[in-house]
Amino acid sequence: AVAKAAFETFKSYSQQQERARAAAEDFARKFRKDQPTKGFLLFGRPGAGKTHLLVATLRYLALEKGVPGRYVEFMLLLCDIRAGFGENRSHMDILKPLLFVPVLAIDELGKERGTEWERSMLDELISRRFNSGLATLFATNYFLEERESPVKEQPGYRTNTRSADFARDAEAMTLPKRVGDRIYSRLNEMCTFVKL
Repeated sequence: AVAKAAFETFKSYSQQQERARAAAEDFARKFRKDQPTKGFLLFGRPGAGKTHLLVATLRYLALEKGVPGRYVEFMLLLCDIRAGFGENRSHMDILKPLLFVPVLAIDELGKERGTEWERSMLDELISRRFNSGLATLFATNYFLEERESPVKEQPGYRTNTRSADFARDAEAMTLPKRVGDRIYSRLNEMCTFVKL
């Protein structure tokens, strides 16, 4: 279903969703390959339509303007890079096709564990694209500011497991904490932030 995502099939149930659809469609309609274009970063709760809008943007650009684009889930990209090491391939073998495509959409930003290596892969990818003036689009479930944790403990029930605490803390974390100050600063330069 997501592969056939289009702006016309996006269902808006709120003003925020409608604003996000309008921002994505505006980007797609105004996009020109011959000039640097600021991308967008969609953030909000799961199921709000972020992936749909990323794919709809790439679809519009490909079908209406003949502009090549790529979609990647960041965690799967990291898995591909790790698997490549076992095949004696460098991380650049995996990243290279993503460095120069006119529009790249990176989904599930911040969902990775947040290790220095993961951040260095993200930093290299977005820095090279930024320096080349190429548009990059992002979607994340993480908010920009602290908010109440979505996981609540039941009265009289206490979670003692470390993994449950980690999951709760990870969900409550902000995007700046998930990606680090350097990458977050670069995202601000590269993108318009749009909440869903």
